[in-house]
Amino acid sequence: MGGLEMDSLEFTPKCVLPYQEGYVAVGVDGELQKLDKNYTPLLKHVKPFPTPIRDATISQNILIATWLDPELLLARIAAIDLTNDLQQGVNRGDLRIKRTIGNAIHPQGNLWSHVLDAEPLALTSNEQSFTFILWKKGIYNLSIDEIENWRAPPAKWEQLEKLPRANEPVALIDCRDGSVEVWSKGGGVKKIDVGSGNVINQTIVDLDGFVERVFKHEDDYLIMLNDSRLIMMRKGNILVSAKVSGPINDARFYSKNKKWYVAGWRELILISETSHVRIGIDEIAVYIDPKRSLYLCNDSKWNTFPNDEEE
Repeated sequence: MGGLEMDSLEFTPKCVLPYQEGYVAVGVDGELQKLDKNYTPLLKHVKPFPTPIRDATISQNILIATWLDPELLLARIAAIDLTNDLQQGVNRGDLRIKRTIGNAIHPQGNLWSHVLDAEPLALTSNEQSFTFILWKKGIYNLSIDEIENWRAPPAKWEQLEKLPRANEPVALIDCRDGSVEVWSKGGGVKKIDVGSGNVINQTIVDLDGFVERVFKHEDDYLIMLNDSRLIMMRKGNILVSAKVSGPINDARFYSKNKKWYVAGWRELILISETSHVRIGIDEIAVYIDPKRSLYLCNDSKWNTFPNDEEE
């Protein structure tokens, strides 16, 4: 395990998103850079909008992202065509001057962009539309070219009402079956038909802790709880509970060996129904590629880890 002869990024990465032509690296301060299919950076990174990106998703080579600045109390949602060159936006100081909606500054090079009047909490997409949640406003689904398909009230679970912040949304997952799932901090799950906005079902998963992150692959879930526990779940049944060192930034299910590969806090975690392997590392991993045995850390460098495909 060690460094690779791969070009490091020139900014601190937050996540990496795949798309048809390669990947897009997203930085913690709102940087964007396209990478080719071998993770080689293309052109120079830019910052289309001078605030951090809250969430980002890609559909049909279109990047849809939310930008949030709590200090300036402003947020945006916008779409950027990845078949074009990414464009540099204005400086942060310009945002302090143009505060009215009519004069609002938007991410540079956008196909469309909107001012948001509430904090964006989660975002996901499929090939036809994208869905997002606004704090205390509701759930929205729009086509990629920004036509609103439906909106729904905030998801609530009556049994969680008395628990502090238990109804607060923490994850929005496209299930690849024509539905999306809203997950709350208290383990509430609401499954919604992505075409109509109708509720398919809702339940509460008893996890004995508050949910912080949720990852899904087909019927398999990996859930991060607030007490640094990772829960592996399938069809509502908890299969594995494992203690980790801290927050996790990325998790990928590798179908070839049926393991979750997790980018964690100075550790990589390989977890399945029958095994739990921890690999200590010096930095904080933000992205992991199990197929190529690669991971990216917050020092902007790529590294390799032992390939265990034969296990």
